[in-house]
Amino acid sequence: EWRHWLEGAEHPFVIWTDHKNLTYLKEAKRLNPRQYRWSLFFSRFNFVLSYRPGSKNTKPDALSRQYASEDESAPETILPPSCIVAGVTWAIRDQVLEALKADPGPGNGPSNKLFVPQTLRGRVIHWAHSGKFSIHPGVGRTLALIKRSFWWPAIYKDVKEYVSACHVCAQQKGTNRPPAGLLCSLPVPSRPWSHIAIDFVCGLPSSHGFTTVLTIVDRFSKACHLVPLKTLPSSVVTAQLLVKHVFRLHGIPTEILSDRGPQFVSRIWKEFATALGARVALTSGFHPQTNGQCERMNQELGAM
Repeated sequence: EWRHWLEGAEHPFVIWTDHKNLTYLKEAKRLNPRQYRWSLFFSRFNFVLSYRPGSKNTKPDALSRQYASEDESAPETILPPSCIVAGVTWAIRDQVLEALKADPGPGNGPSNKLFVPQTLRGRVIHWAHSGKFSIHPGVGRTLALIKRSFWWPAIYKDVKEYVSACHVCAQQKGTNRPPAGLLCSLPVPSRPWSHIAIDFVCGLPSSHGFTTVLTIVDRFSKACHLVPLKTLPSSVVTAQLLVKHVFRLHGIPTEILSDRGPQFVSRIWKEFATALGARVALTSGFHPQTNGQCERMNQELGAM
């Protein structure tokens, strides 16, 4: 409102404020990005900041308050009184009040909500989730509806378990996730050691300092090589182990199947496979069954 009077003014003007930190804005040596933007904007004005306590800065303080008239009447309701017949009551509330006579609860809950005994918690959740007024909402909405009037310990856990086990929701509600992509089956090998699968087994009991095993399985003959390691190797070391234990004995394969570990998704591993003329095949995310032969071998190895 006063910008055209103050911007570029020759004579400085005084700003009284009860916010004392503003007085250090021009003197600060280090500013964060937001303060830099403020300082850049304020540089267009010639002003002096003067601190004045709130008790002495009454006029601006009064203008910043929300006006409330003393003789203001109570706001009217949206519906006129002639349209209101009675308040809505729920039968489940009467059941909870009746059960509280035998089990009054711990007495440390919210004062404006009813404690629900153990015997009625399933009914309360069923009322809030399966009622005609709610129509099977999710966990959040069911929980919000219950918390309007009731409470009990571990209420979120009970509601989540009930909603997750609701057969109506499982049958009728669609998923919000995008459709999964088409899965491609692995090709069937035509000769031994043309298609290999590799994986690591970590966290094994120490044996002569070795705690990790590299599992290499031929998908045609189901033959395997188990290479003991002291630590989880890098991509370069993994490539050297394959050359030493597999390629030197059985030749170079046409496909190498592995999970999405950091050793197998690195650029070095892809360049290594490209130089050999082998194709890198990675398993689907969160689907270890793709590399089932290695996983089964790891299971047998862990049982030894």
